[in-house]
Amino acid sequence: MKKGLFVLALAAMVFSAVGLSAPAQAAQKLDLAICGGSIGGAWAAIGEGVGEVVRRSYPGSNTAYEVGQEAANLALVSRGKIQLGIAHAQLIKMAAEGKKPFNKKLDNLRALCVLYKGAVEHFIIKTDTGVNSFAELKDKKYPLKVYFNTKDSFMDLVGKNVIEAEGVKVEDLEKWGGFAKNSSMGAGLDLMRDGKIDAYSNVIQVPSSHVVDAGTTLKLNLLPISPEAAKKVNADLGTYSTVIPKGSYNFLKKDVPTVGATVVLFTNADLPDDDAYAILKSIKDNFAYFCNIHGSLKGLKLADLKDTAPVPLHPGAVKFFNENK
Repeated sequence: MKKGLFVLALAAMVFSAVGLSAPAQAAQKLDLAICGGSIGGAWAAIGEGVGEVVRRSYPGSNTAYEVGQEAANLALVSRGKIQLGIAHAQLIKMAAEGKKPFNKKLDNLRALCVLYKGAVEHFIIKTDTGVNSFAELKDKKYPLKVYFNTKDSFMDLVGKNVIEAEGVKVEDLEKWGGFAKNSSMGAGLDLMRDGKIDAYSNVIQVPSSHVVDAGTTLKLNLLPISPEAAKKVNADLGTYSTVIPKGSYNFLKKDVPTVGATVVLFTNADLPDDDAYAILKSIKDNFAYFCNIHGSLKGLKLADLKDTAPVPLHPGAVKFFNENK
């Protein structure tokens, strides 16, 4: 027997004698870049948190969070430029089908897990506009100054689809003396506080701390989505009808009908199965910490992580959830 093999065999015998297993292979190390939204937002906190749990479970791993825009992030992950991304499951489905804003099908994206459900459309408007519904906005031809979330994000698409389903186009707002632009939520609400815009649209969880905070200094309302408009938006974007309960914000006087979506952690189908498995294991191993990364993750349950429809799970994720029921 060669000397090296003899040493390995002897080590195995020693470990066996004392009731220990032979030493495992070197701990797995991962190299991951994670893309999400703007700094200071929920997705940045979650993206950095995913990197942290990976480093905790697999010391020596290299992880980095990269600021991005949702539609562009899907393209980067699809091309293998970045390993992980955060996005709405419904936008990933649109990408797989090649729907706008995508000019070709991105059908190699797979989900690792749900991050949070119940991300719902908030069309936040100042009460001093005197506009209490989209029908009033249209009838009055109000010169609304509104910001939507970052351009070509799912949040942007939902907001603009909602007003169009209600019979109002961006071009109409401009004809009436208003405008529609894009920005992050923090910047948009600051513009509302400064009196420069009337409304802001975003797809966020309920209650949103940003909206709660804005409601302490501004007189606000949320515009309800009509059943007919919700049906159209759901058909176009894959969202679902839901409501924002009146108790969610102190300025609401009744429930607000709206539409909702699901946010997932996703990757490329070519990510090695072992890496996908390891990422999910790191989340499970540090689950209490993970759920406290951001308020949107509070209440998350391990059993909910696999419900990523309409996006199929990565094979490594399928293996993980089959072994961790």
